[in-house]
Amino acid sequence: MNDHRRPTETRGPGAPGDTREGRAAVIRGMIAAADRVVAPHRPLTAFIARNPLAGYERWTFDEAAERAAREHGTRLTLDEAGFRCRHAAGEITADDLRAALERHVSEARDRSRRSPSPGRHGLAVADILLADLLDAPVAGGPERTMHTPSALAAPRTAARVDDLVLRWTTAYLGAEHVAWSPWRDEAFWPGWRRLASRDPMVPRHVRRGIRSLGADPEDAVADALAHWRLLGDDADRFLRAEIAALPGLAGHVADAAEAGRGIDLVDLIAVRVTYERLLVRPGVVVDPGAAVAAPSSPRPEQSRVDAVLRRLGLPEEDATARATVGRVLGLVRPEERVLIWQEALDRSAARRLAPPRTRARQESDAGAPASASERALAQAVFCIDPRSEGLRRALEHEADGRGRGVETLGFAGFFAVPMRWHDLDGSDPTAACPVLLAPRRDVGERAADTAGAARYTARLRAGAAAAGVVSRAKNSTLAPYALAETAGWAMGVGAALRTGAPLGWARVADAWRARSARPATRVDADAVFAVDERVAYAEAALRMMGLVDGFARVVLLAGHGADTVNNPFASALHCGACGGHRGGPNARAAAALLNDPGTRAGLAGRGIRIPEDTVFVAVEHETVSDRVEVCEPWSVPGSHLADLAELEALLAGARARSVRERLAALPGAPAGGADVLQADADRRAADWSESYPEWGLAGNAALVVAPRRETRGLDLGRRAFLHSYDPEADPDGAALETILTAPMIVAQWINAQYLASTVEPDRWGAGPKPLVNVVGDVAVQAGYGGDLRTGLPWQSVGVGRSAVHDPVRLQVFVQAPIGRICAIVDRSSLVRGLLDGEWIALRAREHASDPWLRYGPLGWSRDGIGEPGASARSADRDPADARAASPNRTAQPMEERR
Repeated sequence: MNDHRRPTETRGPGAPGDTREGRAAVIRGMIAAADRVVAPHRPLTAFIARNPLAGYERWTFDEAAERAAREHGTRLTLDEAGFRCRHAAGEITADDLRAALERHVSEARDRSRRSPSPGRHGLAVADILLADLLDAPVAGGPERTMHTPSALAAPRTAARVDDLVLRWTTAYLGAEHVAWSPWRDEAFWPGWRRLASRDPMVPRHVRRGIRSLGADPEDAVADALAHWRLLGDDADRFLRAEIAALPGLAGHVADAAEAGRGIDLVDLIAVRVTYERLLVRPGVVVDPGAAVAAPSSPRPEQSRVDAVLRRLGLPEEDATARATVGRVLGLVRPEERVLIWQEALDRSAARRLAPPRTRARQESDAGAPASASERALAQAVFCIDPRSEGLRRALEHEADGRGRGVETLGFAGFFAVPMRWHDLDGSDPTAACPVLLAPRRDVGERAADTAGAARYTARLRAGAAAAGVVSRAKNSTLAPYALAETAGWAMGVGAALRTGAPLGWARVADAWRARSARPATRVDADAVFAVDERVAYAEAALRMMGLVDGFARVVLLAGHGADTVNNPFASALHCGACGGHRGGPNARAAAALLNDPGTRAGLAGRGIRIPEDTVFVAVEHETVSDRVEVCEPWSVPGSHLADLAELEALLAGARARSVRERLAALPGAPAGGADVLQADADRRAADWSESYPEWGLAGNAALVVAPRRETRGLDLGRRAFLHSYDPEADPDGAALETILTAPMIVAQWINAQYLASTVEPDRWGAGPKPLVNVVGDVAVQAGYGGDLRTGLPWQSVGVGRSAVHDPVRLQVFVQAPIGRICAIVDRSSLVRGLLDGEWIALRAREHASDPWLRYGPLGWSRDGIGEPGASARSADRDPADARAASPNRTAQPMEERR
């Protein structure tokens, strides 16, 4: 079957009559169609979680699983043994399995439907299939059937080709980060032809063949297709196999191509196929037609029938029973069972995290002031990141315990300010917004004390210059030897102190940095953005979070970041909504806009009146230690200092509670009181040998788009993205459309990467963190070679051989008018594709008293999730019992290969 329609299906790229330009265009079109096997992946400095198989999202999840098995030899789910362990532990219930069967197999939906069996017994179709899930022999693992010529020739030849391609491509991608490079500021293809033709590490005939190549990479690809005699679909599969051979490298090349860095997938494939054509021995036959679909209804194996009969207590020698069971088992292929298990696992997560259904519609927020005359002490707007859920819950608990009203809200951490951030220290500007958006303006800091700012930046430049000299010396060819002789003793003492006393070293470093006191600054967002832009961004943010009236005197805008040392994956712990950077600058910019009198006057004209005594204060939540610090304490009016001091006391209490809960789930957590645990959290942020500074977003499973009152008081175990939304504050549905087409998509990217890094850590993850080697600022390799790794390290999703992350698909709960949601889905092909393909499970209701309805191919249906008795846990439990709610509460053994 053809995967793509293109003009080469009846005539290959080398057919008579083709012009040179036409052949080049055809080759590029074929590669553009084949690149779905990888997704672009950003460098480590701006690591953004993304589904590594995003190109497969054009198909359903079930179809993508089959294609990934054929083209990559990898899974999109756990294996059956892993699922059965979760069932034995009680995480997946029999009801979850029956509901999953009914969703996948239409014959199992009628529970009264019986299959005839011997004697007076009658069995429901679902009973037979359930027995098959629980007891049948485990199906084999995925088998890759799409291979490159070098893989068909010999493993050693394939490894040689991979090594050569990786060596040249990573040298080019990392050229800007080394002291010297032979590339001469030229594009990859001409530079490779010039250099590789002189490479003494390859045979003479290979160098000669490279010298004879044409000036364009498309010519090399056309030569390879002609050499292997491939046309049409065979050529398409060949190109897909070449890309899939090194998916990590291909993903980084795709990202470099989008950034215009002089290399693209055509160049990469041209180099690969050239080496293969020259290194593979004559006589190898390429058989791209080996990738064939599995039969739709294979005859069940006898062992499978035997296992079901034993589970059901039926005699194995009864021919009628065997025939009946065999016919029912024919409804589900063995490799489809994991997809049913996956649906059951997803349902188990939805059942635990769904906001419960209430008996009557709630008219006011839980935890809000009891009467209109009372005013909350503060509102605190946190990022939707699941780590914020834990701190929000702790803050609300602390405020309630002291009889103070604090309302928390959730919003994407860039606070609707798409900007490029320029820090006072003069570092390179960063795109502080989601990758779905382009920065609209350049925003930076300015200091009132210009002379002090000049001294500060001068000291920073001097320090950066010294660090640059050391870095260039370490990375150059001969200087490392001189550096070790002259400065090695001092560096050794420093390394010993950092290793033996990381917290003490951090305090010394902080004291040293304090000598170069950073001057008080404020952001210039109110001056950079025009008035109409300021008003538009402010209105969008307030309506999306449902904060259009009832403003407190203090409104905290909490960005977030993570302090870690010696961690190549540090940006993966920062704010994904801020492009993999810290969220403090965005919070500062948003506060500047919302405190601006001109912005407030414009908002009043649009029906949002912010009281004169309301002050927006930017803070930053440091997720490793759970500290919350005010970004600009000097900008807070004196009239609000007492309120801010009370809030800081509440946040300190919330920090103690949150740290106690989080550290209970981290390996190596000490026993002791709050001081001991907080000191350990600080140590993890400063210790350059720490593999588990925090769990990041491990455990993420759900996105809730609803007022906070629907989840307040529930312990969601830091597994849910919480986005505040009030339909009454969004009369035209524009805010909801933005939420479903941006934050929901980013949440799905994060969810998919955690899933892939858990089920296939050797292919889509980064491997064990202590073993990775950093390649420039581009990526990491596991050990001393191999493909570039694009996923998360095992220490982000597991401990030892046990996974702590439950690999479930994103479960979305939206409280809004169903018609409004349907209109948004109809308008967005991206959202519709993810829903129809079941990459996301969407449930919706209009009021809290309504049942949750699930979106499906035949419309909306009620599936029992969120009904009384099946809701999330209460947050009133003792945090010492946090292991029950931590990401690893269902940790199960993974395969021995880890």
